[in-house]
Amino acid sequence: MAYIKERGENTYLVRITIGTDGHGKPIQKSRTFHPSKATLPKTKLKKELSAFVEAFENEYRNADNSHYESPSPQPDSASAPEVLPPALVQPMPGIIQNNDIPTFGEFCLEYKRVKQKMLSPTSWELYEKILSKYYIPMLGNLPINEIRPIHVQRVIDFFSSPIGRTDGKGPLLAPPTIRRYLTVLQSVMTLAYKQEYIESNPADTRRLEIPKIVTPEVEAFSDEEIKSILSALDEEPLNVRALIATALFTGARRGEIVGLKWDDVDFKEKQIFIRRTIIKLKDMPAIEKLPKTVSSIREIAIPELLCSILSEYKKMQDDKIALLGEKWFCGNYVFTEFDGHVMNPQTPTKQFDHFLKRHGIRHLKFHGLRHSSATLLLSHGTDIKTVSKRLGHTSIDTTNIYVHALKKTDKAAADCFDRFAKT
Repeated sequence: MAYIKERGENTYLVRITIGTDGHGKPIQKSRTFHPSKATLPKTKLKKELSAFVEAFENEYRNADNSHYESPSPQPDSASAPEVLPPALVQPMPGIIQNNDIPTFGEFCLEYKRVKQKMLSPTSWELYEKILSKYYIPMLGNLPINEIRPIHVQRVIDFFSSPIGRTDGKGPLLAPPTIRRYLTVLQSVMTLAYKQEYIESNPADTRRLEIPKIVTPEVEAFSDEEIKSILSALDEEPLNVRALIATALFTGARRGEIVGLKWDDVDFKEKQIFIRRTIIKLKDMPAIEKLPKTVSSIREIAIPELLCSILSEYKKMQDDKIALLGEKWFCGNYVFTEFDGHVMNPQTPTKQFDHFLKRHGIRHLKFHGLRHSSATLLLSHGTDIKTVSKRLGHTSIDTTNIYVHALKKTDKAAADCFDRFAKT
């Protein structure tokens, strides 16, 4: 009798025994069955499965196979193989065939099908790149159930060596990068575990030696540097001034800033609403998506200074729209390309780099404005919960990376006791 297990909705793994080897161990073959329709009645589904199993068995019975042993006759009640309850995931046909246990490379096809819609486009682009560039060439021919911690350790050792740094940007990959690469393999093996191809995850960190991560102190501009930035903005074109000021005064992420529309700016209540983010994949146009997490959808109070800058900038943009007429793309974005289309998320980085060079200010990435916004607020007495909410962090624990900024506040607290004792 064939063994049948449903691997997903309308996809079934069929396993038959075609005989025994020289040691008396059963020789088994497996194949994937897909019904003719997704909505077959149960009786017709069983008939199709029975026909598939019979044809599968006949293929080996008629072949020149001295190991084949005809299955024992079964009662009529057992002639139709048992069908397990349907799973929740809709697989694509033809992913795993002919072998009961797929190779790592074959299983990656199943992994990509399952995970592509679960990950953000940017994360998926990274995952697919790492799988194609590293893991499939290195592990692709190994059966998924034969991968051991020693294989994973050798991959980690490769990443930790000079030859593992293939982009030419430094002598070695940083430990956080190696960990990020390992996360991709862990994700693949976790799915293999869930689908019962393996009994334990060989990429479990408890079984590996991984380079330790030393968390660097967050790089942010000092109070004096922020004052220099604000002063220098007065000499900049209004579009650059508005962009950098928005980043500094809101602490929003780059994609969130580029995704702002004028409907998200409430001049009366002095608030900005973060409702979307913009991403740009390689060789693809920029697109909108929901922010990073539920906590990232938020409202941020803004100072009068930013309201004034944005109001002036909007008037300038309105004049440009009137001038271009139908040539202007009416997407209602705050920050745009020359014709009104959404700004490429890389543009703020380039504009900020040029700005810092023009004014001789220490170079930090555009994301440094987000760090500087949080650090400035914390060091001047704003509570960490408020800062966490403004940044859109899911947990205050994430905001704790700015704990160094609390030293100034702690010193002020100590000074308070001195003042109290003198009164």
